[in-house]
Amino acid sequence: MSAARMSAWRVHAYGARAELRLESARVPPLRAPHHVLVRVGAASVNPLDVAMIGGYGARVLNALRALADGAAGDAAGGVEFPLVAGRDFAGEVVLCGARARLRRGQAVWGVVPPHWPGAHAQYVLVEDRWAGPAPRALSRLQAGGALYAALSACAALRAAGVRAGARAPRTRVLLLGLGGVGQAALQLLRCAGAEVVVGCSAEQRAAAEALGAALVLDRAAADYDRALEECGPYDAILDCAGLGGAEAGARRWRFARYVTLSSPLLRHTDRDGLLLGALRAGADLAQQCAAAARLPRARDAPAPQCPPHVRWAYFAPSAPDIEMLRRLADRGEFTVEVERVFGWWEAERAYERLAQGHARGKLLLDFAAPRPARVVG
Repeated sequence: MSAARMSAWRVHAYGARAELRLESARVPPLRAPHHVLVRVGAASVNPLDVAMIGGYGARVLNALRALADGAAGDAAGGVEFPLVAGRDFAGEVVLCGARARLRRGQAVWGVVPPHWPGAHAQYVLVEDRWAGPAPRALSRLQAGGALYAALSACAALRAAGVRAGARAPRTRVLLLGLGGVGQAALQLLRCAGAEVVVGCSAEQRAAAEALGAALVLDRAAADYDRALEECGPYDAILDCAGLGGAEAGARRWRFARYVTLSSPLLRHTDRDGLLLGALRAGADLAQQCAAAARLPRARDAPAPQCPPHVRWAYFAPSAPDIEMLRRLADRGEFTVEVERVFGWWEAERAYERLAQGHARGKLLLDFAAPRPARVVG
């Protein structure tokens, strides 16, 4: 297998001129006893993939690649180019290391951290803890587009003080945005027993209600800002719409924690270097928290343990969360909406669709579909 070849979508440079190419590449060999090699059956296209091809986060990701290589010799195999995108997948284990808990022939779903070669290829090498048995209740395509968004949502809930998979009664949460991460967060919040107010487009109202929203606010309505304020106070606000932490102090709403998945950390480090960029990001967070702390509080609300503040959340692989999501899916409490499926040879079209925005579900590359004979390249 180590001498075998596969097809992979790769880029060899960052920026607007970066060309996504379908190329022949070496199937990655196992490099550590906890590694598994997966034949990819489906993989999703995420906004982060497009951003990474443009160079987003390159300084931090290269630092992580260096740390991984330094800690494990050549085990990480992480080089900057050629870059293979793709952060989540579903497939079948074809090789496994001696210490891996997964076994050959097992159907799995998994994720790939951004500093590691991705899943837009016929095979992907991952650490054992980044994958787990695939849910029986989800199709291969649904499973292939589930975990990047769902694990990002888990990180946001954790930062908000809500434990995904555990009951959190009498918790009121405002969820902003209903893309892939927002849909996952809404389902996890409902599983936790939270009362969720959703701010989204009018065309997403039905989806929000079907997933368990207690109240849906139309973000295009003239009274949207007033409704956001009057529907509080909130134990937490989850920004899954890319608004950023500065939005926390932009309205006269009441909350304990504002959590966003859109921090300026990677943008600052790309521009200013690791140290100065991190310092500037820290200053931004302090400023956002200060603005939130100046917001008015409800007269009849109990005093919080600390002033309203902003937290940043980041996607990270988590074996316990992957297993928790599998259990929820098999109980019918977590699902994935797929908007469109592309053949694996059509990745360029999938990226183009993602760039148009307003996707209402996951965009999937189907690696199990046979390639038409008429396609050349």
